[in-house]
Amino acid sequence: MNTLTIRFSFTLLLVFHIASTEAQQFSHVNAGLVGVGRSSVAWGDYDSDGDLDLLITGNTGSGPYVASIYRNDAGAFININAGLTGIDNSSVAWGDYDNDGDLDILATGRSSGSSKTWLYNNAGGVFTPVTTVFHNVGSYGAVAWGDIDGDGDLDALVSGNYSTILYRNEMGAFIDMGVSLPMVSNSWVSIGDYDNDGDQDLFIMGDVGGWPVSVICENEQGFFYQHESTGILALSGGSASWCDYDHDQDPDILISGFDQYLEPKTSVFRNDGNMIFTNVYPGIAGAALGTSAWGDYDNDGDADVLLTGQNAACGTLSSIVYRNDGNNNFTDINAPLDGAERGSAAWGDYDNDGDLDIIISGFNGSGQPNTRLYQNNSGTNSYTPASPPDVPDNLQTLTNEHTVYFAWNNSTDNTTPVDGISYNLRVGTYSGGQDILPSNAGSTGSPLVPGHGNVGNNTSWKLNLEDGTYFWSVQALDHGYSSSDFSLEQQFTVLNVGRQEMPKNTPIQISPNPFTDRLLIDITRQSRFEIFNSKGLLICSGISEGVNEISTLTWPSGIYYLTFKGDPYYPPMKIIRK
Repeated sequence: MNTLTIRFSFTLLLVFHIASTEAQQFSHVNAGLVGVGRSSVAWGDYDSDGDLDLLITGNTGSGPYVASIYRNDAGAFININAGLTGIDNSSVAWGDYDNDGDLDILATGRSSGSSKTWLYNNAGGVFTPVTTVFHNVGSYGAVAWGDIDGDGDLDALVSGNYSTILYRNEMGAFIDMGVSLPMVSNSWVSIGDYDNDGDQDLFIMGDVGGWPVSVICENEQGFFYQHESTGILALSGGSASWCDYDHDQDPDILISGFDQYLEPKTSVFRNDGNMIFTNVYPGIAGAALGTSAWGDYDNDGDADVLLTGQNAACGTLSSIVYRNDGNNNFTDINAPLDGAERGSAAWGDYDNDGDLDIIISGFNGSGQPNTRLYQNNSGTNSYTPASPPDVPDNLQTLTNEHTVYFAWNNSTDNTTPVDGISYNLRVGTYSGGQDILPSNAGSTGSPLVPGHGNVGNNTSWKLNLEDGTYFWSVQALDHGYSSSDFSLEQQFTVLNVGRQEMPKNTPIQISPNPFTDRLLIDITRQSRFEIFNSKGLLICSGISEGVNEISTLTWPSGIYYLTFKGDPYYPPMKIIRK
């Protein structure tokens, strides 16, 4: 055998070894989970014992629909028989809407008797249905939690059946905010700060009546502006996942679903700022009726891709893990996952061994409902009590006119690499507050929804802020979504906007300030007044003398400016809605 033949044979052997090793990255675990199609799955630590439990809804193919919670007991899953209404064509989301430190459930779908949207309150592991004003979506809808108004509690976005409604959370009661949003079916929705301005925007994807849309609704102090020409591919019947995959401090989007020609599509769109997204053509298979999700399965500090669903070839299904090799290159690792459609999938470190495992549900290639748990073999493969990362330290701020730059040191963890740790940043106008930039954590510091931090893997951030004194803190999260305590709170002041407060002893009186549901403006002479939000948008105006009572029930929390036109001149007055 000559040298060339030996080298060629060695190369083939090496390639085969690498392919075989990667193929064994994930192995199936017989966890005794109910098999479902037209389904949803979601990880969440509902009992706050430090490991991820599992919520599964869907159609078993025979018998009643299911909605089951499986408690994770040291890696074994026990159905707690929670008494939830069984649903299929479903969407579910964990979230602590009442800020009591445990995870509640928002769900929509079709039950045997009706199509509804359900809210379940978690009280010590007992789930009770709550009467709400949520509209009844039924099949092919979507739900999402997020703090839209920055008041520290979770609001709700519900879509489907050619509707999309945003609900504000007022001490556990939900109020339709009356926002005009795309009316979609076969939908997907999410909430996040997509333009990096410190408030939560909306992403809505779905069918508007035979035509797909993908729309970002930009939040400007509670007023929403629809951006349809962002460059993001218009799809329906799929899903989307946000992550700063290129580490440039803005969220990018992985998206899959049917295009206008009913062709399955999948792509990654890089966030270039100013609501412009660029298709990076990552070479990922087109898929619909499934899940596309970011997750760092190999702990190398960058985001990989999990993709499930129906492919372009008739009857072809896939469940694929793509390794992120950098420079927008993604490689199929040939993980031995069963293909699935009309279901969902999610990353989660269920065994707390420091790497992300996978749950997949849906109909398999034989049309049978299926739920499969796959263990990531790079860890110990044995249950380990969660160990949170270290608390971030060396917090610093730098203020340049309106812009405040935040920075802190990398945290460390016993399992997750430094580059894989994410962070929650909270900023508020009072100690412990997060009314400026809400984190993904509740008052106890535990994550409201299992996932990465609100500023991703970045150890710096920036916000544009008005005059005022602010309080901030940061916490670290590892790949298993265990969170550190928040760091020691820091304080800073912005003093360069140049606005003046209303002088005392003027013929104009404001009460109360801060205000909640109403504002009284008492003017002793006829004058025109105007109220602007902090972005300079006119909220209301009037010409009056005497007491003016203004209903502010639907106004989001934040800073507003009251101006007057007349003689004498009075400078703008800052007013605050709690």
